Amino acid sequence: MTLTTWRRRDLGIGILALIWLGWTWAVSQNAAAIQWFDQAIALPLHHSPQWFQTAMVSYTKLGNPQTITILTLIIGLLLILGRQSKAAVFFWLNTWGLAGYGNYLVKQLIQRPRPTAWRLIQIGGYSYPSGHSTTTTVLVASLLIIAYDRLKSRNLKQWLFGAGVVIILLMMISRIVVGVHYPSDTVGGLMLGICLTYLSFRLSTGHRQGNFKLNHH
Repeated sequence: MTLTTWRRRDLGIGILALIWLGWTWAVSQNAAAIQWFDQAIALPLHHSPQWFQTAMVSYTKLGNPQTITILTLIIGLLLILGRQSKAAVFFWLNTWGLAGYGNYLVKQLIQRPRPTAWRLIQIGGYSYPSGHSTTTTVLVASLLIIAYDRLKSRNLKQWLFGAGVVIILLMMISRIVVGVHYPSDTVGGLMLGICLTYLSFRLSTGHRQGNFKLNHH
């Protein structure tokens, strides 16, 4: 990776982080633009076909903490069995540490109440940012990074990236459809997830492949 490429990527994520800070501030102030954005997206989704709403109720459960914990544990163990313990630790730290605690901290700082006008499922806690959106973004992005470290095929990389984008977008949409998040919550979760994963990606470059070696004295 050339220094110019790193600088370009760092600048891009730096700009995204600033956008996320501005977005978060606007949400905390209940800005008119955020209210308009939420209504413009949520209303059509709340009036979507019944079959789609039913599918989203099922899909959103894939992002529940219990499901994510089990899925993340299994993927990490498979990586260890494949002699990729460094990748497993990278994956676990991202999904359990950065995504979980990072999202929790922001929720406690903003303390945005969840929407109440429309509900297909019941849940407590604060609304911003969407934990499901943050965690799904970090999980998928971390897996893409691990895959990209090893894959040579450009077409396969593009296909995996496209599949990852669909998985994340569907999770964001599902949280709006079931009525437990505003659209701005999911966008905030997406941006937070990208920034956190990039930070981990940057710090772990050169240390994600292979097994940890134990020194024998």
